[in-house]
Amino acid sequence: MTLAVILTHGGLGRSLMDAVEKMLGPQTGVDVLSNEGMSLQQIVEAVEARLGDAPSVLFVDHCGGSPFVACKSLHSRHPQHVLLTGVNLPMLLSFFTKRARLPFEELVQMVESDGHRGIQRIPA
Repeated sequence: MTLAVILTHGGLGRSLMDAVEKMLGPQTGVDVLSNEGMSLQQIVEAVEARLGDAPSVLFVDHCGGSPFVACKSLHSRHPQHVLLTGVNLPMLLSFFTKRARLPFEELVQMVESDGHRGIQRIPA
């Protein structure tokens, strides 16, 4: 089973996981972290402590903030982990419903695609 780390500003990650678990039930193999009150080095250490050798998906809220910077530095040292930015509810639902049955690379591509597909402008 593919593991995940969700690292966001404030309580965004926890709120997203609460919504996921209301829809899908309790989930295992996921750590939710906030950057709140942490230095960049503390964020890096907190995420690195949660990573194993098996490929994992690192979800961050947006490209450019401290969660992104921390995970990008880890990703360069641990390329088996994939960094996905712009985490949203469709991405997480896709991840948790498909991670047990898809190979890692296919899972990552599907999660990214489903995240994009979840953002739509609906005409009036």
